[in-house]
Amino acid sequence: MHTIQSRVVDGLRGQAASLPFSFVYGNRSSAECLAAWPHGVDSNRIDDGRVRHMRTWTDPRSGLRVICEGIEYADWAAVEWIVHFENVGKDDTLVLEGLKSIDLATDAGSEGPVLHHAKGSAGEFGDYQPLATPIQPGQTVNLHSHGWHTCTSGDEPSGSPSVESMPFFNLQTGSEGLIAALGWTGPWTAEFARVSEGGVRIRDGMDGLHLKLRPGEKIRSPRVLMLFWSGDRIDAHNRWRRLLLEYYSPRPGGRPFEGLIAHCVWGNWMNAAGHIADMEWYVQNDLPVDCYWMDAKWCGEADGEWAAHQSDRKPNPDLFPDGIRPVSDAARQHGMKFLLWFVPNSVYPGVDIARDHPEWVGEPFSDKIFGDQVFYGLDHGDPEVNAFMIDYYARIIAEYGIDVFRVDGTHIWPRSSDPDRLGMKQIRYNEGFYAFWDGLLERDPDLLIDNCGCGGRKLDLETIKRSAILWRSDSQASHEFDPASSQGMTYGLSLWLPLHAAAVPLSARFGPYALRSGYAPAMVLTWAGGKPADVRERIDVDVFRRILREYLAVRRCFTGDYYPLTPYSLDADKWLAWQFDRPDLGEGVVQAFRREQCREETLCCRLRGLDATAAYDVTDPDTGTVTRMSGGDLMSEGVQITLTDRPAAGIIRYQRAG
Repeated sequence: MHTIQSRVVDGLRGQAASLPFSFVYGNRSSAECLAAWPHGVDSNRIDDGRVRHMRTWTDPRSGLRVICEGIEYADWAAVEWIVHFENVGKDDTLVLEGLKSIDLATDAGSEGPVLHHAKGSAGEFGDYQPLATPIQPGQTVNLHSHGWHTCTSGDEPSGSPSVESMPFFNLQTGSEGLIAALGWTGPWTAEFARVSEGGVRIRDGMDGLHLKLRPGEKIRSPRVLMLFWSGDRIDAHNRWRRLLLEYYSPRPGGRPFEGLIAHCVWGNWMNAAGHIADMEWYVQNDLPVDCYWMDAKWCGEADGEWAAHQSDRKPNPDLFPDGIRPVSDAARQHGMKFLLWFVPNSVYPGVDIARDHPEWVGEPFSDKIFGDQVFYGLDHGDPEVNAFMIDYYARIIAEYGIDVFRVDGTHIWPRSSDPDRLGMKQIRYNEGFYAFWDGLLERDPDLLIDNCGCGGRKLDLETIKRSAILWRSDSQASHEFDPASSQGMTYGLSLWLPLHAAAVPLSARFGPYALRSGYAPAMVLTWAGGKPADVRERIDVDVFRRILREYLAVRRCFTGDYYPLTPYSLDADKWLAWQFDRPDLGEGVVQAFRREQCREETLCCRLRGLDATAAYDVTDPDTGTVTRMSGGDLMSEGVQITLTDRPAAGIIRYQRAG
């Protein structure tokens, strides 16, 4: 991959004609157009590790200006780019179409290429399953994410970026490869075609672009981040995780997100006094919860139609006669953050925002999740609407005392009736959506945005920069939720994203196995099987306290390097194990899960990423035994984890001696 890396970097620097993207303009390829147009390049250093390159081309006839903004991460062997198109002429441009944010061909390798990718979040047992697809000679592998809702009119694609597939991939050829991600909160397609000489042509981008730009208009492409690697594939994923933590992760209050334990309940299960008593139960029992999470049904009429309910932002007066503030104040008095659920872009005729602005009610659409119900959306692409939304929700966040702004719901943009403007509404909507989140974060720099997105369906490079993923799949909403599913999600998602939360339904299979299956950078405790007061009698508070404290002791490890120690599996007769390592702290954690039909009592885990010459104190929290071993022995001989019960979860902690 060294050659392709040089071509990409040189193209962004302006030192080569080749570029990692393509488009068609006026029925001519971008390569033909850009080679003929006057162009310039400007580079400037952002900081010690990053350089920005701006390449600009202008068509002297039509006035189309193309600007490629690239960022070179010299210390990471990584590059980012985004392409802007602007009409600086006096008339409409020619048709711009076929935009591919990635269009490049890799070199042939000594071994056949393998595409590593992952399922998205469809609210299923196997969400985020890691996949490896060999690309045979002459074969083309296609990936996409289009989503799950349909509109009543229009032919443009709609959807979300991480439903069928995640917009992340790792193309491996032998002992080298490249990892890439797309930043676009809408539908996309990607194809990986094995060409005759053995390399792979990658073409990846948004769907449905066919438009003319009017004078003065400017649009953007999806963002791309690409990291080149050689050596071990899992080591490359860990470099990727570190890069995302450094530059593509939220920083509430200017600090890295350090995780939380959230207690999640629905808003209409209790009145304000009940919610305050609920959080006090945790305090009285010395249970270390640091976020009180009030989900849906706190607003409007508790028994109203769902589409209308999610469009109402006024607290239910029967439940919260004094508003939400007494609950959020109580949470902070008990040392907890306060999270509140919203579907910000949802409107319904005659309800809340739509009552005052009926002209903003968008086209109706149906959602497969809710059958035949009809929903309506606000258009982030309308500057007047978007400015209103920023101000409206910034005031609600301040008035209600919200620390974590939970953003649920799907995206839907207006349809275009002009065949030469296809894609413009989608682009404007996404640009406005990012501006909406940026506006809220600018108003309240301490705010954390929770990117729910109907359960992990809005995961892309742009959203992870601005938000945490505290609810990664709607499959977690069932009280029958199998902890093995949570194990599988952590296994698969951790290869691509360093920050996410695992859910633990407290009313199903409560105990160390279920709780330890919920270890991740953040943990969500949810009463999926019923109201807290109805199911607390099933909870062994002493076990609960011990496991939560254990989790807090190892939580910082989950933002470290990640090593799968067994193959991925959701089968009931298999073990599953992984390691999270903090080389900067000299510590880490190993987790192993013996499923209910697994016959083998013992698993040998050979660790990775340690200092072979250093000594490590290895602790089994269940037995209290501490053993000193060298890093070399831990990596070559491993540690034995024996679990006589099934299902059962074992955990090993290690700390570099001295």
